[in-house]
Amino acid sequence: MRFRKTLLICGLLFISGLTFVAHERNRYNVISHEELLTIREKLKVLSPQEKQDLTFFIDQVISFDQYPYTLVGYKPMSVSNIIVEDTEDLLPFCQEAFKRPRHQKMMRGYLVWEKYQSFFPRKKHILIDYSFMGKGRKEIALICPKLCMATIQEHLGDFQEILGRSCTREGVFEILTQPEHHDFYTLIDHTRLMGILLGFGRNNACLYEQYQGGISRCFTEPQRSGESPLHMFNHEWPWPGALLSPDFACDPTTEETRQLKKHYKKARRVVRWTYFLRNNLEVTLALLVQS
Repeated sequence: MRFRKTLLICGLLFISGLTFVAHERNRYNVISHEELLTIREKLKVLSPQEKQDLTFFIDQVISFDQYPYTLVGYKPMSVSNIIVEDTEDLLPFCQEAFKRPRHQKMMRGYLVWEKYQSFFPRKKHILIDYSFMGKGRKEIALICPKLCMATIQEHLGDFQEILGRSCTREGVFEILTQPEHHDFYTLIDHTRLMGILLGFGRNNACLYEQYQGGISRCFTEPQRSGESPLHMFNHEWPWPGALLSPDFACDPTTEETRQLKKHYKKARRVVRWTYFLRNNLEVTLALLVQS
């Protein structure tokens, strides 16, 4: 009798768990099974080694640079630095790092992506890469145009100040997405502007520029003496904090940061349930090509 009762309770708990999972998946998931099947079919042209290298490359991007928040439309932009070739311009520690298996595999995955990216045309995202912080390093930027344009419009004065002229949000967006434009690096290397575009909040971006970053992203020396009000956002993040934490410096006492917590908490649910028990490579590519 006791065994039956225990079995019944376990069964009810199991059913409740499945119901909860189904409810949360239906509520937050933004990728259909049909979209994943389309990507799976396209990936068949890759060799097993190419697929393995590309998977590693995508996994590293997902794990460390918050791209999923941009993929699901909650973050205007995400960036990631990678070493793609060993050149004399690389700093000694970068040259040593490049020789390690992880960076070699990362480079191979990047080359696979370069080879096959035309198989996965973007419809609502822009993915660009450009030389940054040395000829052997590249930065990969993922942009959500709709959210990026709205962010630029909201803070247009900051962009006009740094560019030194009056301009529209469309003009700023054109510069941001054209690495060959003569003003591209004026934007992409500016600490405050990139903090705004990366979804960290204007006040937080300004504080980081004043206390830790300086004007250029290439140099990160403390700019102001005294106690900084900045803390890492992931220290304020609910458990499990290490999982998909939007890792940036913030003032935790401001309304801006409180609103960002709510914003990214919702975004994390979307990301987690979209990727839940699925292949990271397939999901990421499906999000990239979504219309």
